[in-house]
Amino acid sequence: MALQLYTQAEVFINGSKLAEEAQVSVERNTNAQVVNTVAKGYAGLAPGAPVMNVKITNAVPALAFELNPGAFMGMTSGGGLQVLEVTIFAAGQTLTAKGFAMSDNFSHAVNTESKLEISLMCEPADWK
Repeated sequence: MALQLYTQAEVFINGSKLAEEAQVSVERNTNAQVVNTVAKGYAGLAPGAPVMNVKITNAVPALAFELNPGAFMGMTSGGGLQVLEVTIFAAGQTLTAKGFAMSDNFSHAVNTESKLEISLMCEPADWK
């Protein structure tokens, strides 16, 4: 059994690297619907509207948030939702998609780091 190195990821929002990113996850979903019939039972799938959900966890420095998702959610500008572009580099490949910041969650507790979780809903994309 040979030892090998494993990938790390880098995350960019609108071309800016998230230096405080601590965790990222990508979930792609076809949203296909199961089709059952009386005669066949399970008959197959009906195509759905594919979507990609990205969840980013950022550490929060004492001086300021690295990224304020509220600006993309219409919380600060009052201008409504804004499209953003997320790019993830991992395993020698790139995943880039446009989408929306759907929610964020800031948390802090005794003896734990402060963190900001950002949930994005994006157009479907593939690693290239």
